[in-house]
Amino acid sequence: MNTVREVLVVLNSSRFGQGNPRLGESLMKEFLRSVLVGDSHPAAILLYNSAVALACKDSPVLETLKALEEGGCEILVNTESLEFYSLEEALEAGKSELLKPMTERMLHADLILKP
Repeated sequence: MNTVREVLVVLNSSRFGQGNPRLGESLMKEFLRSVLVGDSHPAAILLYNSAVALACKDSPVLETLKALEEGGCEILVNTESLEFYSLEEALEAGKSELLKPMTERMLHADLILKP
């Protein structure tokens, strides 16, 4: 039996799912909280497009992401997306990463969770 070694969570939106924006924000908050309190954590959470705002100042999930990071989960925040949304200076959790290394990380992952 194969053991999964590298699990990644990949988020491309600041909201969970499509539809009502308020519900999507609430679901994202609950999803990340569930990841935090779960029995196992992903090796990394990769954020790109509007999901980069989750790791920035005033994000409703900033403390959850910081707690995951403190627990050993890498938070990788796409540099190009931060620049597009002018959020480079607002980043407070994780580290800025170019898309190429993020893509390499996804290509070598054992499991990618993309809700």
